[in-house]
Amino acid sequence: MKKNKIPLWLFGGLLFLLSSCLGNDGAELEEWNLSNCQISTFSLSCDSISGLSDVKFTIDQINGLIFNKDSLPYGTNINFKVICTLTYALGSITSVEVHQKAIDKKEYWNGSDSLDFTGEVVFYIISYNGKEAKSYTAKLNVHQQNPDLLEWSKDAISLPVNGASDRKVILYADSYRMYTKTANGYELYQSPVPDANNWTKAPLTGLPDKTTYTLLQITKYEGNLYLPSTDGALYRSANGQDWTRVEDAPEIAALPGVVVEGTELRRPSALAAIIRDGGAWLFATMDVSGQWMKGTEIPDGFPVTGFASNSYKQMYYSHLTVVAGKDRHGALSNKSWDTMDGLAWICLTGSEKNYFTQREGPMLADYDDKLYLTGGIDASNQGLKDIYTSADKGVTWALADSLTFLPETYQGRGFASMLVDKDNFVLLFGGKERNEANMSDELWRGRINRLGYKD
Repeated sequence: MKKNKIPLWLFGGLLFLLSSCLGNDGAELEEWNLSNCQISTFSLSCDSISGLSDVKFTIDQINGLIFNKDSLPYGTNINFKVICTLTYALGSITSVEVHQKAIDKKEYWNGSDSLDFTGEVVFYIISYNGKEAKSYTAKLNVHQQNPDLLEWSKDAISLPVNGASDRKVILYADSYRMYTKTANGYELYQSPVPDANNWTKAPLTGLPDKTTYTLLQITKYEGNLYLPSTDGALYRSANGQDWTRVEDAPEIAALPGVVVEGTELRRPSALAAIIRDGGAWLFATMDVSGQWMKGTEIPDGFPVTGFASNSYKQMYYSHLTVVAGKDRHGALSNKSWDTMDGLAWICLTGSEKNYFTQREGPMLADYDDKLYLTGGIDASNQGLKDIYTSADKGVTWALADSLTFLPETYQGRGFASMLVDKDNFVLLFGGKERNEANMSDELWRGRINRLGYKD
């Protein structure tokens, strides 16, 4: 078979034309290659440092920085010499000098000797043609904080109105609202979010004198605030300052909270209540139009005072959970209850279980994908400072480990207001050490370290 061949004279012509086309550009490219001294890949390894070989490093060519964005775990011991592997843009350079700052040692590096990364290491790289140089500062990052530690601190500025007998702080209309009962009556103070330290007194109208209000049960529902009084009346405010009595409302015994609108079966939102109907105590709800619906009689053990509550959505379903408190006979509880409509409730915790001691006035917040139950006042009228968490929204509870303990200087208390701000700080406003004590003027803040890390 005849083979196709390119004549030698034609092949030579092609080479000539190609070299002519490259011209000066080829020379410039060759010169650029010879002067390139960039690091293209960087890795570390050491058998004594777990996971080091899997660490990904970022190379900032503009600023000459090499670092791992994902720090090694807190407590990782890096006091070992490590193997450093570099590759360069062209695979060849003239020389590399390293400055190991941890031992303050500068020397030319052969590319294989181990290095000390307990401090920064600076690489000085000379290009192949010796005309260019570039330096990189490399750092091995290790978390300096325990990421799971919840660190607490007390604010230096005290809450206003020292000596208040009752207090409730809520987040409403982009400000903290603090409702306080004093010897002079009920007062309102406001502070902008997020500092909670610059409080100013605001007008409070429409709440009749000589009436006692259950500040602990102030509830936000569909833009309005609702406040029950101990004589069975219900008051509403559209701005948190001016209040009017809700006409045609049943006799209110308690407001457990709100069931938010659910997407399953187009279930509407509801304000959950416990009402007195003759001699019966019934579950009831009010919808957004103000219409009331009665449910079944509440069971013994269901709390009507001193409880904590939390509203949440799970998948397509809305839930309201109520925890601890006192029932209508004055018995303390350590149970959790749940509803999806405000009328039908179930007890989540088994009667044989004692997840936490019976108490009233605990603080409850949804934090770090768990429910956090903090403190309260026990059967001996003593303030508590323990913390329990529930990963299943109140079905089971576990005593939190020492990483989340409140500090020794924090006095056990109940009836504080517990909020979580946009920066993932838990705020504890006030509280009292015993039922008959006045409210503390302290504000405590805490945050799990990893919830404050920037991406």
